[in-house]
Amino acid sequence: MADIFAEGFARGASDVHLAAGQRPFLRLDGEMTPLSEDSLTQTEMQDFLASILTEVEHERLRQEKSLDLSLVLEERHCRAHVYGMGGSWAIAVRLLPREIPALSSLGVPPVLFSLLRARDGLILVGGRTGAGKSTTLAAFIEEMNKSRAAHIITLEDPVEYAFVPKCCFISQRTLGRDFPSFPAGLRDALREDPDVILIGEMRERETVRIALQAAESGCLVLATLHTRDAAEAVLRIEGMFAGEEQQMRHQLALVLRAIFSQRLLPQAGGGRVLAAEALVAVPAVRNLIRTGRVAQLRGAILSGGAQGMQTMAQSVEGLLRTGKITREAAEAALADGDAFGEGR
Repeated sequence: MADIFAEGFARGASDVHLAAGQRPFLRLDGEMTPLSEDSLTQTEMQDFLASILTEVEHERLRQEKSLDLSLVLEERHCRAHVYGMGGSWAIAVRLLPREIPALSSLGVPPVLFSLLRARDGLILVGGRTGAGKSTTLAAFIEEMNKSRAAHIITLEDPVEYAFVPKCCFISQRTLGRDFPSFPAGLRDALREDPDVILIGEMRERETVRIALQAAESGCLVLATLHTRDAAEAVLRIEGMFAGEEQQMRHQLALVLRAIFSQRLLPQAGGGRVLAAEALVAVPAVRNLIRTGRVAQLRGAILSGGAQGMQTMAQSVEGLLRTGKITREAAEAALADGDAFGEGR
């Protein structure tokens, strides 16, 4: 197994997929690529899992049939998900960079840098699985760690990037080991004198409710959502509060600072590059959210260039103009509704 992961790191893979009876696969530049013609045996899978799981983790896996964990392979931090398949086990391993990338190296919208000194409110990062959401937030926290004194608490499932405290006091906590649920972890965090709270993902109503309260009470809250764009993020949160939509809209409009929605596109010449929509919660945007006019957020983004806003199409067009992506990649990225020429 060591050779598989060594090659994965050497080739810049983002993920490794292993299962008994199948060839090992790497995800390279977003594409699944077989690593060899030889399938893994059940014994090989069992031996590998025995080498990375504790007795407690083994027991959780037997009971729940899936498990998220952090681990170190080839002296590199990784995030893994083990799951049952065909009476055996399979594993998907996300290979994390050796070091937390600099925020300036990711190609994030410049307006994100202006939020590094924010003292309260809510910043959301949306995107599909594998869009780099966790990396963006890790880079944001690391930039903060280098530039201001704060108590940062992360609630993750599992911990992905290990921070070395610099200017900040950093408390990294793992679901299941350090706190029983995200709502419980958030309630505890609010008693621990936080300045910044990172929530790995806002998945359920109670987590969102407490996160909004934290953002309103003087804490900066960072969180991810599996959403395509800003409008979908607002609707996702609204949909968790049936019968309380109006109250939720008022609270979200009050605390929201920005929503970034990102994708990783194939880069011309190899690798991947980030494209992102940016919505900044200026007064007009807050009013649209407060009054439930979510469909008009796209227009607000189009007219908000001076405030650092941009649509996904504008971001993709910029990458195309600078030669970072091909026209084929641009058209594929915008095939689901965005259009060239926005905002011109």
